[in-house]
Amino acid sequence: MGPLKADEIELMGPSKVRLIAGIGASAGGLEALQQFMLALPSNSNIIYVIVQHLSPDYKSLMAEILGKYTTMPVLQAEHLMQVEPNVVYLIPPKKNLTIKAGHLLLTDLPTSGINHPIDLFFNSLAQEARENAVGIVLSGTGSDGTNGIKNIKEHGGIVMAQDPSSAKFDGMPRSVINTGLADFILPPQGIAQELLNLVNYHQSTLPQATPDITDVELLTRIYAELKKVSGIDFTYYKKNTVLRRIERRMVVTKSKDMESYATLLENNQAETELLMKDILIGVTRFFRDEEYFAKLKTLVLNKILRQSDPKEPLRIWSAGCSTGEEAYSLAIMMSELLEENHLRRDVKIFATDIDTQAIEKAGKGEFPESISEDLSKERLSRYFIEKGDQYVICKEIRKMIIFAPHNMFSDPPFGRLDLICCRNVLIYFQQVLQRAVFAIFHAALKNGGLLFLGKSETASEYSSVFKPLASQEKIYVHLAEGHAEDLQTPLFKVPSFLPTFNNPRKLQDKEAQQQKFDALYVKYMERFLPPSVVIDEHDEVLHFFGQIAQYINIVPGKASFNLFTIINQDLNLIASTAVNRCRAEHKSVIYTDIAIDMPQGRRVIDLAVHPLEPESSEDSANGLIVVLFLEHDSSHGDEKVEKYDINHTAAQRIHDLEHELQDSRGELRHTIGELETVNEELQAANEELLTANEELQSSNEELQSVNEELYTVNSEYQQKLEELTMMDNDLSNFLSSTMIGIIFADSNLNIRKFTEYVGREFHLMPQDVGRSLQIFAHSFPSEAIIADAQLVLKNLTPIDREVTGINERFYTMRIAPYRTTENNIRGVVITIIDSLHHAQSNAH
Repeated sequence: MGPLKADEIELMGPSKVRLIAGIGASAGGLEALQQFMLALPSNSNIIYVIVQHLSPDYKSLMAEILGKYTTMPVLQAEHLMQVEPNVVYLIPPKKNLTIKAGHLLLTDLPTSGINHPIDLFFNSLAQEARENAVGIVLSGTGSDGTNGIKNIKEHGGIVMAQDPSSAKFDGMPRSVINTGLADFILPPQGIAQELLNLVNYHQSTLPQATPDITDVELLTRIYAELKKVSGIDFTYYKKNTVLRRIERRMVVTKSKDMESYATLLENNQAETELLMKDILIGVTRFFRDEEYFAKLKTLVLNKILRQSDPKEPLRIWSAGCSTGEEAYSLAIMMSELLEENHLRRDVKIFATDIDTQAIEKAGKGEFPESISEDLSKERLSRYFIEKGDQYVICKEIRKMIIFAPHNMFSDPPFGRLDLICCRNVLIYFQQVLQRAVFAIFHAALKNGGLLFLGKSETASEYSSVFKPLASQEKIYVHLAEGHAEDLQTPLFKVPSFLPTFNNPRKLQDKEAQQQKFDALYVKYMERFLPPSVVIDEHDEVLHFFGQIAQYINIVPGKASFNLFTIINQDLNLIASTAVNRCRAEHKSVIYTDIAIDMPQGRRVIDLAVHPLEPESSEDSANGLIVVLFLEHDSSHGDEKVEKYDINHTAAQRIHDLEHELQDSRGELRHTIGELETVNEELQAANEELLTANEELQSSNEELQSVNEELYTVNSEYQQKLEELTMMDNDLSNFLSSTMIGIIFADSNLNIRKFTEYVGREFHLMPQDVGRSLQIFAHSFPSEAIIADAQLVLKNLTPIDREVTGINERFYTMRIAPYRTTENNIRGVVITIIDSLHHAQSNAH
């Protein structure tokens, strides 16, 4: 059977592998990798894959350098190479690296944009090894690896980051740590030790622990501890998901079995919180499944804009929003659509999650540099502001979203929604909770509202309520008249062992009694007060009292509670005048002798308008006003009253309105002029800033990438230079310790190096290096050494013979070509050996 082809590997599923450690490093990573490799044995049974930022313009020396720090084979990855345990694989220059079905796959670097090779490999590693994946991020700048570790964590793998204090450059490890997903934060040697601990745990503990994981009693204890700390009942979450998270935490805490882990939870609240965070893990990205979001924009959001009432706000619920990327993606698409269609609409996106820490993070709108992988340059520059090593969402998008902690099963849902986006939440629930969620969505969505689910989720079971609009993209239309009998929120029985909190019986009884008194009081006022209404600062009626029906006209059409829309037409002018005077003068206004036509005939009444004064200076009545319709000749106490004169009142009202209109027009003209001037200046400045920002951002990213690559190359060459320096020192010591005279000369017979022994025969000093050998006298007057050297350079044939010195001692002289490892001739080597001394050494 021949080697596998790339297309055959693509069709294969994940291989059943041992632990695979993916190691990401950049600037400063060489030193960390050396420390890491030194701490590893050769038989760990782990597959190691190292992904570094390498310069495409230089040959990498990493394999040669790391090979000196480990006895394991260190290989540069090749396309379709099968991985084996106890082998270290390195990414080659000019390539991206992924893993599939136990084989390494190489692809060419992208020709444009910023490349994140570590994220790319980690994403493939998560799919390949799942819970057997270990993502390790060492020294480096930027945030490459941050997105990848989220995928590793989501698939049940382990995440380790180098302790920033031990890293030459802490950008990459700190970015991982800031996600809150790192299981271990250690120096390189500590990471190596924990990696070995994981192997030992997997081999010795998990197979025996598997039967215990199904133990109902232990699970019940764990559920109880989780609810005690978080208030969340995980009983109806998918058991396999919960068990995998428990198993992962057992690996991290080195618990020998389920019993010991349950005991740990009961004694360690911090571990309970970590387990809860693992179960609720919110791995999300901007425009996750981009083609799905593109369909949502063109098919759904466009439809909502066309069909909804322009006067009504668009209401969207992002349920289970985690750290907010999904909600911000929706807001960005809405902003783009409004801009493309030249529309102005009020958009409200309710973004909720059960994890309060995630919601707090989402509300800040701060994201790492790695989001540039998920966002186009246009969106990044249009909707984000770069601050240091982070991107901050712009105010225009942030103000569309309301973030709030929310438990779908205990907190009231939102209503009258145009769209619910709930992606990758249902996959964690058992069927009973899924039914409850769909029941909530059924009640919350408008008729014709839309539901957007994750690609592994479906609402096909409730097709009478949720009709598929785009099946592949999991988009459904809500049918309000649809009916499904099992769509009812279930009542969950609280286990008897769970404690109850904040439920004092007496307090409940007292509150219930107070509510009854309040209800009776309001009922009494509504019945016995004169006909009257309370209105707010927008003239909206908040409450009716007494027999008000004769003064109010309800007409067919859209319902309104604006006082001047529903009040008897004969009272409209006088009521409007009185209310405006009351607001302007902050005092009561009373008109008498007002004639109005009523169903029972013509009547004369008095109208009183009073401001509702706050009880204290700290209180605020928010501009509330009470309007009373009184019988004629009613007692008004000491209040000043005015007889109603329709002509005078109308003239006064017209004058007031004209004056207000004149002032408003003047202010409006002035404001428009200022705004136009400012807007033009801002628009020009904004365009210049956007252009400059894009250029600077692009240049900065390219420079940072090049800087990291050059730093890596520099580290490799520095390491090589140290080795060459050591080799040179060794050679120098060797030559000086022998009684052999050697002269190295270049092709022009200029001296390059010589030993101390031969220096005496040629009268050479250290400062003579670089000078021509021809100018120095030597101790062999009968020998034409210069002519011989030139002959050797010409014929490339060595010369060997016995020579006699001035001191009448015999020497063996050899003149040979100086050859490089590439077999190039770069000069000659002249060797002179004292024959007598050499013979005596051999005799000894």
